[in-house]
Amino acid sequence: MNAKHATVCCLLLLLVLDAVPASNAGCAYRAPYIPFCKEWLCKVECWTEAKVYGAKVAEHKCMRGGIKGWCSCKFCQ
Repeated sequence: MNAKHATVCCLLLLLVLDAVPASNAGCAYRAPYIPFCKEWLCKVECWTEAKVYGAKVAEHKCMRGGIKGWCSCKFCQ
């Protein structure tokens, strides 16, 4: 894991562990890496993970498009 990935992981951990408002009380974020990030592929990845975890997708978006991209998924119970 290089420094860039470590920084992203730490920031996501802080985001998840931070006190969240009541509207986001049952929500969590994940940032899966996908080989080629396009909006439709990000949507499929988030919906697939939601099925695995038994959650619902609140939002999804490509944070870095193209090769070695990653998307941000917000899941709520």
